[in-house]
Amino acid sequence: MTTSITLLCYPRMPLHDAARSWESLRTQSLSEIAAGVDLDVRNAQYYPLARQRAGSTELLNLRTKILGIAGEFGFPSKVSNKVLVEFDRNVGPEIHAQMEIMPADASTIDVWNFINSAVIPDVVLWRYGQFHAESKKWTISEDRLFDFTRTAIGRLWWRVHLLGPELAGELGEDEVVNLLEKPRIGGYPILARSMGRHLLDFAATAQTGRRMELFRDATKRLLRKMAVQSVFVMTPEQIDFFVESLFRESAEALGINIE
Repeated sequence: MTTSITLLCYPRMPLHDAARSWESLRTQSLSEIAAGVDLDVRNAQYYPLARQRAGSTELLNLRTKILGIAGEFGFPSKVSNKVLVEFDRNVGPEIHAQMEIMPADASTIDVWNFINSAVIPDVVLWRYGQFHAESKKWTISEDRLFDFTRTAIGRLWWRVHLLGPELAGELGEDEVVNLLEKPRIGGYPILARSMGRHLLDFAATAQTGRRMELFRDATKRLLRKMAVQSVFVMTPEQIDFFVESLFRESAEALGINIE
């Protein structure tokens, strides 16, 4: 007997409220930010017709989970970019499994504004911020706070949702970005997963130093062919065959031996 999972809607924070919140957060230390985290949702905004809402308990569990993983990778100390990328790889599958968020709810930046600003702002600053001792203020790219495709936590949830946890963990950071920041590819999970799988398959036999070159060429070929040939009417098997042929064409054009 199987049990269905009840998907949740999460609190939302409009852009103007999130921007105002970050004006204050940028002037605080990580410990001060942590002490000020308030997960009381009695006045929080949700999707108006939400049936099941993530409450304070779910938000606290999410914060605890992310803090625990961040601690394994050195939080709150300053660490290398390589360590931070490994943090991303590890935290993505965990938050995807734990949040149980409705994909439609995850499609609004207001939800991720709330997660970034109210639930784990200290982790967001540790991951992407730079603290300046003279001004005693954090700087952080606004893309990591407010841009849907690059927001600190939302992009990790979508990475796992679109590619699956195994593929999301095996692909490199640049490869994932190359896939998911192209909406015509990343927005169609069957196609995105096929591109990722074939890259890994062909890269295993190709010259390792030319893996990204092969991937970029195959991606360009895909986008050109999608202008005259629809992948959306293909079966998954047909998409796999189509993508495989693209990689073979790219390898031949680049002089890369993939046999």
